[in-house]
Amino acid sequence: MAAELLTLRVVRASPLDAACDAFLLDREAARCTPKTLIHYQYTVGNFVRWLTEQGIPDVAQITPHLIRAYLVGLQHRGLKDTTQHAHARGIKAWLNWLVEEGDLAQSPMRRVAMPRLEKRVPPPFSPAEVSRLLEVFDRKTALGARNYAILLCLLDTGLRAAEFVSLRAGAVNMRSGLASVMGKGGKQRTIRVGSKARSAIARMLGFRGVVANGDPLWMCYDIRGVEQGPLSTHGLQTMLVRLGKRAGVMPCGPHRFRRTFALWCLRDGMDLHSLRLLMGHSDLTVLQRYLALAGEDVERAHKAHSPVDNLL
Repeated sequence: MAAELLTLRVVRASPLDAACDAFLLDREAARCTPKTLIHYQYTVGNFVRWLTEQGIPDVAQITPHLIRAYLVGLQHRGLKDTTQHAHARGIKAWLNWLVEEGDLAQSPMRRVAMPRLEKRVPPPFSPAEVSRLLEVFDRKTALGARNYAILLCLLDTGLRAAEFVSLRAGAVNMRSGLASVMGKGGKQRTIRVGSKARSAIARMLGFRGVVANGDPLWMCYDIRGVEQGPLSTHGLQTMLVRLGKRAGVMPCGPHRFRRTFALWCLRDGMDLHSLRLLMGHSDLTVLQRYLALAGEDVERAHKAHSPVDNLL
């Protein structure tokens, strides 16, 4: 019966649907992350449904004009520039794959301009905001010690949320601060945790009693301070939002700590290559956005290096 259903499903699939399904299967075989697979399923799947509504039978009929019309439609729906860009990236990846598979001679996306992204650098936390966040809980409790350690480690490592919650007890060398993390795309890299953050980790672990190497480093607690299991990415985000509201510092989420880490490192003189390695970026494209310094940085940089003021 299952085989019959599978056969019927394959027969009924349109050439466009089949091309989309084959691409998703290939990406899964290539061990793309679940988040990346969802991105492709959403962006390519929506484009395929739109093409079907336009009466396009197969991939050979996809033209640059059709792609532009679809992207303009996203713009007219009021989607953010980052969302429009994400859809375009998914479509581009699918069409490039079809070229590699021999289903297209060349990608029609080659003649389509990517949606323009506004040049903006989301604001990092200010030192005063970080101080307020660190003052909203009692560090003499297990929950308070954990929250304090989380904030310092997020700020000192720039880890992504999923990387952060996956840390295990013993992963951080408490003498050197070095640790290996499994990053985006299954790529392993070395990071470092500073001495103050390591001290906060040690204090947190002191409240937990016996902790074996390999146990989750970050635990979730109920309102009574009782452990409820490993902290998840959702739990981390929820905890930070609550802390942010209590401290009057919003928005407050894992990625804002990551941006703050990057900008504070750049302001303190870290070179882009070292920062790229620490943050796990494959190239410098994202980091170069941070070089669009905020007004306060421009003012400070000019005061420090003004040729006329300093040399004449």
